[in-house]
Amino acid sequence: MRSSVVVLIVVAALVVVAAIVLVRLIRSRTVLGTAENQTTYRILHTTSLASPELRAGLGAGAERAARHLRDLLGTTALALTDGDGVVGWAGAGGHHTHDVNRHAAKALDGGSAEVLGPDAIECQRLDCPVRHGVVTALTTEDRVVGALVAYTAARPSAGLVRAVEEVARFVSGQLELAELDQERAKLAEAEIRALRAQISPHFIYNALGAIASSVRSDPEHARELLLEFADFTRSWPMTAERFSTLWIAAPPRTAPTPPESPR
Repeated sequence: MRSSVVVLIVVAALVVVAAIVLVRLIRSRTVLGTAENQTTYRILHTTSLASPELRAGLGAGAERAARHLRDLLGTTALALTDGDGVVGWAGAGGHHTHDVNRHAAKALDGGSAEVLGPDAIECQRLDCPVRHGVVTALTTEDRVVGALVAYTAARPSAGLVRAVEEVARFVSGQLELAELDQERAKLAEAEIRALRAQISPHFIYNALGAIASSVRSDPEHARELLLEFADFTRSWPMTAERFSTLWIAAPPRTAPTPPESPR
């Protein structure tokens, strides 16, 4: 009798667990759709995480971008180099960071994608999973600015090679956008400098001189002029550094010669 009760309890528990799992599967399919839809979502989500890290170029965000790109490709490791050195590494085999530029030498010289084997990797550690690699250049406006190296434990398939090339194109596109942002900032800086150049230092010198001449004769008028001049200068799109540069450019004002005392 007791054994029958135990069996019934176990069966009931299994039914409850199966029901919970089934409900979760139904909910996940309802939210993300089929397995293909889930894969698409994962790829797009990972890409969106890597994108902002690359919009500043191959700088501080490259390390975080490398982690997202490795997740995107599912490789053993992934490295980003700007030609001078590794700016981002993700995955196993971190002792290979000093070898990345050697592995990517042909790509950095403008070559096409290249598949590396154990002879090129040259790893003496038996427990290291980095044995093969796919190297492709990162370009902006047909100019090589770096390289992406995806490392694997087994020989990469043709599909993985194409995937690495597509990821490199994505990274190159983000780097081009980063350069456009920099050019836009430089253009804004040039426009500000042009506006600054339109304001002559002699104008400032003469304006302050006119205000100074009214300080004793008409203090109230001098005060109004000074306030108007302050409002005018506030509208200048200049930083404190530019004010300093502008003020240095103005000719120094000599102190008025005191009148001679009567003898």
